[in-house]
Amino acid sequence: MQFEKLVRSCLYNWLGYGNVNGRYWFIGTEEGGAEIWRQATKTLEESLKLRSGYNLGMDFQTVWEELYQIPLESFKGPCVWRYMAAFLLGMDDKPVNKDTVNDFVFYSKLLGSLSSNHFMAELLPLPKRSKNDISDYQTVWRSVEEYHREVIPRRFALIQGTLEENSDIDLVVSYEHILSEKFIKYFGQRGSLLKAWNYRSESYALYEIRLEGGRSIRFLTTPFFGNGRISYDGLLIASEKIKEVI
Repeated sequence: MQFEKLVRSCLYNWLGYGNVNGRYWFIGTEEGGAEIWRQATKTLEESLKLRSGYNLGMDFQTVWEELYQIPLESFKGPCVWRYMAAFLLGMDDKPVNKDTVNDFVFYSKLLGSLSSNHFMAELLPLPKRSKNDISDYQTVWRSVEEYHREVIPRRFALIQGTLEENSDIDLVVSYEHILSEKFIKYFGQRGSLLKAWNYRSESYALYEIRLEGGRSIRFLTTPFFGNGRISYDGLLIASEKIKEVI
């Protein structure tokens, strides 16, 4: 029962890293829990205790380097963070290449700063070993589907409320196909397609979503940020198309 209470204390207090009122949002499905299962600097319970005290938006560097004790520069290989940095650099008309991206994320450590112009949100709040694995939380939910049925509607409501309460947000970027579909379905008739395009084998679509109160934001769907499905060039082209409408 104590474990379930700890888990439930982490469900709706935190959305992601960076400036909640930043101009650009990225949204992913959930974290993989590198601090627990890959680098193993925390147990699951230790990580959840930290997470239970999180604010809606947390500083990315502070969480990873101070709380989890994992230097950002220790991460090697492909990761979604590199593509976020590439897109942000493109939106600011700055050079996009391996060196500028690595500097942004791992050395200058600008990604997910509380004083930044962006926010890195997660639809789901708990770290998991893999997308379809609920084994670490099986005393709370019997299946991934049961977890999703309970938590996703309230998380979407939290996201919608946060978007409506923060007037500087202009653009939300979803880099996972299933999440993009869920987001568009959630907003329903409030969303309308503005433009869609392909770059090589990459597909992009830009929507307008009308929020309560009359304000609109843009919603960009992209290929997954990694595994060879997207390129820096594709993101640069996307940034140019988006700058035409925001």
